[in-house]
Amino acid sequence: MAIVFTKQKRSQRILIIASVLAIIISVIILWQVFLKKESPYIPEEVSFLPPKEISINFEALEKVKELQLFIEIEPFKEVPPTEDKPAGVKIGRENPFLPY
Repeated sequence: MAIVFTKQKRSQRILIIASVLAIIISVIILWQVFLKKESPYIPEEVSFLPPKEISINFEALEKVKELQLFIEIEPFKEVPPTEDKPAGVKIGRENPFLPY
């Protein structure tokens, strides 16, 4: 009695065909999603509008000249002594950027 492997060969063919179809479908989907470039949609009514003119309101610029400048802020002075801090104690450090 001979051993026949037809059932195994048939299942291998079906597996190969299914694998090839899955690969082809995957390639088509990837092509459509990533590699196909779509042209941007431009409606006709927007594409034929005339360009708008730019106008500068010089009267508003004249009002800028009327504005007052900020007052100059003077640097901080030493804090007068209080009950919490005696007269000889300085607040802060001479160079605040030096590490501790």
